[in-house]
Amino acid sequence: MKTAERVLDALCVITTVIFFVAVILMVLAQGFAVITLNGALSVSLSKAIAVPASMVSAVTSIIAIILAYMRGQMKAD
Repeated sequence: MKTAERVLDALCVITTVIFFVAVILMVLAQGFAVITLNGALSVSLSKAIAVPASMVSAVTSIIAIILAYMRGQMKAD
């Protein structure tokens, strides 16, 4: 059980980092698109990054919920 918890914990950290890197890239790229007045670039970057980043965020949330149950942090009272 501890091994599964360690694996899930590592996956949670990795997916969180991936999500934050994707969001930072999207914000920087959108800032560049605004500065260069390139609306098409802004839209295409948003379409390319938003869906994968959302999927990674959803996976991270599910892993966090599973970890909370495993650690006894979410008990029904």
